[in-house]
Amino acid sequence: MSPQVVPTLSFGGRVEPEYLDADLRSSAAIAAHWARAKAGNSGLFNGRVMLASSVEIVGGRLEARFHETGYSTYLWLRAGGNAAYPTWNVFSAAAVVTSDGAVLLGRMAPHTATAGQIYFPAGTPDRDDLVGDRVDLEGSLARELMEETGLGQPIVRPTETRFVVIDRSLYACMRRFDTDLDAATLAGRVEAHFSSEERSELDRVALVRSMADLTDASPPYVHAAIAYLLRR
Repeated sequence: MSPQVVPTLSFGGRVEPEYLDADLRSSAAIAAHWARAKAGNSGLFNGRVMLASSVEIVGGRLEARFHETGYSTYLWLRAGGNAAYPTWNVFSAAAVVTSDGAVLLGRMAPHTATAGQIYFPAGTPDRDDLVGDRVDLEGSLARELMEETGLGQPIVRPTETRFVVIDRSLYACMRRFDTDLDAATLAGRVEAHFSSEERSELDRVALVRSMADLTDASPPYVHAAIAYLLRR
């Protein structure tokens, strides 16, 4: 099944106090999977993230029901546990478009769980994205963009173009940002940010002008999002 792109007006959600069923019933399997993952990549960190037990889009507005869990649970679910305990990874991603029509992507650094993959500045929401009991996906989007690339206003400007890419249990909540910088200038600025970070999540800039610029290093949702942006 191909990813689906749904134009939206807003996206957000509420965090619930209940544990995920996976954490309650499969904690030993999660711990064992995490131990194997850590053995292969000692740079992994088991931080707290927000995963959704339900998500819907009504009237152009996405609303998810989130639960706090460990990154170890997220990796276990992604590796196959989701079949027994359906959950949804509802996260924010920023699509920065340069003045000469290129879309900014970045390659994940070797110490990350998705090393070598190329996608948008993005991240599964965590405790920093909570405002009361609300998960601020808009705030998460701006925070991830700044943390990963050093880009914020006024260098990049948020537009009213929002859309969600749905690929099975993945919901990428995306917003377009425009900049007056051309691709080469933007790339230089972002690469300087990488160099200034002790442990940057991204290690290379990728600028996309056509679908031919994408490879299998980018997951299907990125291909769908780029196709949608290029059509516009």
